[in-house]
Amino acid sequence: MSALARTRRAVRAVALVYALRALAAWILASPLARALTSTVAAQHPRGDAILFDPGGLELIESLRLSLGVLGSELKGALLIGTVLGALSVIPAAALLAALVEDEPSGPAEWVRRAVTLFPRFVLSFGARLFLQGAVLAVGALALGRLGRRLASSWPEQSADLSALGLGLLVLAAASALGIYEDLFRIESARGATLGRALGQAGTLLRARWLALGGSWLCLVACALVLPLLVAPLVGIVDVSRPGSWRLVVVTFLHQAVVLGMVAARAVWLAIVIELGSAPRAQRLPIDLQVPPSGPIPAEVEAHDTPPQPRE
Repeated sequence: MSALARTRRAVRAVALVYALRALAAWILASPLARALTSTVAAQHPRGDAILFDPGGLELIESLRLSLGVLGSELKGALLIGTVLGALSVIPAAALLAALVEDEPSGPAEWVRRAVTLFPRFVLSFGARLFLQGAVLAVGALALGRLGRRLASSWPEQSADLSALGLGLLVLAAASALGIYEDLFRIESARGATLGRALGQAGTLLRARWLALGGSWLCLVACALVLPLLVAPLVGIVDVSRPGSWRLVVVTFLHQAVVLGMVAARAVWLAIVIELGSAPRAQRLPIDLQVPPSGPIPAEVEAHDTPPQPRE
């Protein structure tokens, strides 16, 4: 089965992930938006459209006047965001459950399997964030020290290129941790034990690192290209001008980008699943020197030499 076919079969799971993410974003953003618009924009005839005026004067003024309210709302948003971030593992696990299955089941079965996988996925999520933070922190320290040494002994261009190369290596290491987590989650969704999932993920990462890295870069490119393509359209619509239809169009464009990124990630996971499902050559131990368990027929003994006992 191709990756696109696997993704099309799981389109309901993609829609479920998008809907839950949109709900979580609304829960987080709506208190902050109300706090921001409760000062200047709420008392202006044009409403919050003035926040999008050229120059950003009204936006800065609204931020200044609502700093106290925004601070308290931000504390609550951080707490709620932490809880929602942990719970976001459930729709991610449901998407994987839909992608890895051979026979289509349904949302109820996906959610049931997602709840079963929740503890393991939360553990992998926290471990990956910790390791990525450690890699980036160590890389930043090493980059700073190396940059100072190279700047004093190498030409400026060579020093900059060397620092850039080290920075790319650090980013590649952090990205490899994210790819490894996805591989681990896929093996877990297939029903592997914890130790086997860790081992299989490492084996596949070593064996298919080029294909995995290339497909992951395509996913990153989609995440960058989609907002860049929609940004000029948002500027053309210009929500600062009168017309409620403008807000509707911009909302549609923003959500189309979010849905496209969720679909792109589903395609990436399907590609990884197909890479992991490729047949692997296995060597089976076959002993050709097996003594017969009974008498050998005369016609066979006349043509074949009797087997020699093993030493």
